[in-house]
Amino acid sequence: MKFTFSPLHLLPFLFFLLFPSFNCSAQSKFGHVDYSAIITNMPGIDSIQNVINDYVSDLQIINNQMEKEFEEKQIALENLSKSANISQAILKLKQDELLAMYKRIQEFKQSAQNDIQDKQVELLEPFQTKLSEAVKKIAKINKYNYVFDISVLLYYTLGDDLTDKVKAELGIK
Repeated sequence: MKFTFSPLHLLPFLFFLLFPSFNCSAQSKFGHVDYSAIITNMPGIDSIQNVINDYVSDLQIINNQMEKEFEEKQIALENLSKSANISQAILKLKQDELLAMYKRIQEFKQSAQNDIQDKQVELLEPFQTKLSEAVKKIAKINKYNYVFDISVLLYYTLGDDLTDKVKAELGIK
């Protein structure tokens, strides 16, 4: 009699290997929180929006000044190009200056956008840390193995909503 090896022969062995992990997952506790509902109601979070708005406003003023200067130079170039006595070398020089200014404005806008995002991250970090610590504390006290943010879950039937407990821990009503 000849014995041939088949992957099906491994099935009973794999079942016994995996059985303890099924047993552990059956004992796991799952919870979830509404992260955005908590963080948007944390004391002091509204002041961040005011700081960001002021920061954006300052950058917008500089951007507006740059765009106004660009428009003025563009109009001057258009008027200069209508002149019969203008040399092509001067016209080319002015066009190159205008193009360089346009590129600087675009670079400023991109840099400003990055600065705004960095400022938001910097200002939100203490709130996120505080929220994360509160979630960990509630999870440990109530013996949860996993706590998820509901905004990233597509479907769930098991688990407890810990949002109110975390809010209470943070002093949010």
